[in-house]
Amino acid sequence: MRLGKSSKGAAATAAGIAGDEAKMYAVKETDVMRAKYLEAKRILKQKMEQEQRNSRANSLKIQTLWRKIMRINKVDSLRKEIEVLSQNHERDVDRKDAIIQMLDRDLEEAEDQFGMALRTHLQNMDKLIDLQDARLLGLEQEFEDELQTLENEFDKERRLIVSQHSSEVKELNDIMTAIDAEEQEREAEARQEHEQLREEIRNKNLEEINVLRITLDTQIETLEGLFENAHYGYLQHTDQRTTEFKNLTRKDQELSKEIEQKIRKIDRLQSSLTTWKMKISQNKKECQQRNASLSEEKNGIQQHFQNLKSRMNRFRNTQKSRLNELTKNANLSKNILKDKCELAERILKLAELGRKMETEQEKVTPFYVSSVEGEIEKQAEAMIKKQKEEGEGSESAATDAVEVTPLHSSAWSGGGKPVGKWNHLDNFWKKYNKVLLDALSIEKAEETLRKENSDLQEILQQYFDGISVNDDVLKKDNPLFVTNFKVNLNKPLPVRREGEGTQNMTFV
Repeated sequence: MRLGKSSKGAAATAAGIAGDEAKMYAVKETDVMRAKYLEAKRILKQKMEQEQRNSRANSLKIQTLWRKIMRINKVDSLRKEIEVLSQNHERDVDRKDAIIQMLDRDLEEAEDQFGMALRTHLQNMDKLIDLQDARLLGLEQEFEDELQTLENEFDKERRLIVSQHSSEVKELNDIMTAIDAEEQEREAEARQEHEQLREEIRNKNLEEINVLRITLDTQIETLEGLFENAHYGYLQHTDQRTTEFKNLTRKDQELSKEIEQKIRKIDRLQSSLTTWKMKISQNKKECQQRNASLSEEKNGIQQHFQNLKSRMNRFRNTQKSRLNELTKNANLSKNILKDKCELAERILKLAELGRKMETEQEKVTPFYVSSVEGEIEKQAEAMIKKQKEEGEGSESAATDAVEVTPLHSSAWSGGGKPVGKWNHLDNFWKKYNKVLLDALSIEKAEETLRKENSDLQEILQQYFDGISVNDDVLKKDNPLFVTNFKVNLNKPLPVRREGEGTQNMTFV
C-alpha cells in the first residue's frame, strides 16, 4: 500500500512538471512568434520606405525624360520656325528700314511741331505769370489794408476789454474784502454765544448732579439701616431651619441635576446610536454606488486614454513623416530656387550688357512682328472651332486654358488677354532668334572678310615677290618668269612634253 501511494505521488509530480514545461514552451513559442512578427514588420516597413524612395526617384526620372522629349519637340518646331523666319528676314529688314525712315520723318515733323508748341506755351506762360503777379500784388495790397484795419479794431477792443476787466476786478476785490469782514464778525459773535451757552449748560448740569448725589446718599443710608435690622431679625428666628432647608435643597438640586444629566446622556446616546446606524447604512449605500460609478468611470477613462494615446501616436507618426517630406521638399525647392535666382541674376546681367549694345532700331522696336503668327493663330482658331463642332473642343480648351490662381505665374498680352502656356517665351525666342541670326550673319560676314583678307594677302605677297629676287621667290611661282611674253602668275611651271618643239622663252 505504501509503494502504491508513493508511485501515485511521483506520477502527480511528473505530470505537474510536464504541465509547467508545456507552459514554458508555449510562452517561448509566443515570444518567438512575436519576435518573428516584429522582424517581419520591420522588414516590410523598410521595403515600404525603399519603395517610396524608388517611386519618388522614378517620378523624377519620368519628369526629366518628359522634359527632354518636350524640349526636343520644341527645338524641332523652333528650327522649322527659324527656317521660315530666315526666309522672311530680309523682307522684314527692308520693311523695317522703310518704317524707320518714315518714323524719322515723323519724328522731325513732331520735333518741329513740339518746338512751335513749346514757344507758344512759353509765351502763354509768360502772360499768365504777369497776370498772376498783378493779381497777387492787388491781393497783397488789399490784404495789407484789411490787416491794418483789423489791427486797429483789435487794439481798440483790447484796450476797452482791459479797462473793463480792471474795473470789474477792483469791484470784485472790494466785494470780497467786505464779505470777508462780515463773515469774520459773524463768526466771532457765533463763537462767543456758543461759549456762553456751553458754560451755562455745564454749570446747570453740575448743580443738578450734586443735588441728586446728596438725595441718593441719604436714601441709601436709610435703606441700608432698615435692611440690616430686618436681616438680623430674620436670622435670629429661622437660622436652624434655614440651614437644614438649604442642605436639603442643595442635595435635591444635586440629585435632580444628576438624574437630568443621566437621562439626557441616555437620550443623547440613543439618538446618536440611531443616527450613526442610519449614517452607516447610508454611507454604505453611497460608497457602493460611488465605487461602482468610479470603477465605470475608471474603465471609461482608461479606454478613452488608450484611444487618445493610439490616435496621438498615429498623428505623431503622420506628422513626423509629413515633416520629413516637407523638409526634403523645402531643401530641394530651396536649392532649385537658388539655382533659378543665380540663373535669373546672370540673365539680368547679360540683359543689361546686351541693352548697352542695342542699336537705335532695337530700342524703338525690340520685338519684331512675325508674318507667320497671324497665319498660325488663324489656323489654331480654325482647328479649335472644328474640334468644338466635333465635340472635342472641351478637352483642348481644358488643356490650353490659362487658369490664374494666387500662386500661379501667368502672362498677359498687350491687349489684356491671357497668353497660352506654350507661348510664354515667344518674345524671348524672338529676341534669341534675332540674336542668333545676327550672330550667323556676323560669322558669315567675318568668313567673307577673312577670305577677302587672305586673297588680298596673297595678292600683296605676289606683289612683293614680283619686286624682289631671292631663292624662295625663284623656287615658287612668281611674275618674274615670263613665257611667250606672258607673265607666269599663279600658274604651274612649264613642262616639256614629248612630241612638242621647244618654245622660245624669255627671262627677265
